[in-house]
Amino acid sequence: MDKTMTRRTAALVSGIGLLAMALLAAPANFVVVEGRFVAGDAALTAANITAAEGSFRLGALALVVVAVLDVVVAWSLYVLFRESSPGLSLLTAWMRLAYAAVFAVAIFGLFGAARHAAADADAAFRLFEAFRDGWMVSLVFFGIHLVLLGILAWRADFIHTVFGLLLILAGLGYIADSLRALVFPGTEGNWAMFTFIGEVVFLIWLLVRARRLNEPATAGVRS
Repeated sequence: MDKTMTRRTAALVSGIGLLAMALLAAPANFVVVEGRFVAGDAALTAANITAAEGSFRLGALALVVVAVLDVVVAWSLYVLFRESSPGLSLLTAWMRLAYAAVFAVAIFGLFGAARHAAADADAAFRLFEAFRDGWMVSLVFFGIHLVLLGILAWRADFIHTVFGLLLILAGLGYIADSLRALVFPGTEGNWAMFTFIGEVVFLIWLLVRARRLNEPATAGVRS
């Protein structure tokens, strides 16, 4: 890890990375990718993919970029919080890296679905479902990352404790929703739709507050 990067720079890199991820992931996943999936209907799902294969592949590629940006954000958040709690900060970064790795592997299913859609609808559908299951597994790691990040924010003296609480709630929302989808598929529930506000306010804090942060020499850990 880069010992020369300042806390201000780390916060700014984190904020820009998270903003870029949000701008890429929302349309790529919920419109281009998930918009083609029809639960329980392999033929229609495959037909939807075939009808817009180019945009579907671009959406999958955008998600690959998101996974790469997750690695950058994991690194910059580690730098931001390492002086406050080195061990916990490192564990938090590793959890985000684990999320990015599982998510990246899951994305292979999308390219496989695009490849098989025209000739084998059932195979394409299974690969699409594999992506969705893999994504849910990855979000468990992501939720744990947010809980740990919230604990870091709660302990650090350069950010208000309310941000830590909101990040913890956001993480718990992802964990609950992902486990529900994996263990009880078909059931209703979307806690993250309400708890994700913690991510939004943290992103705003990173972008607005970055230039005014004290460096580690004048900032410590809240007892």
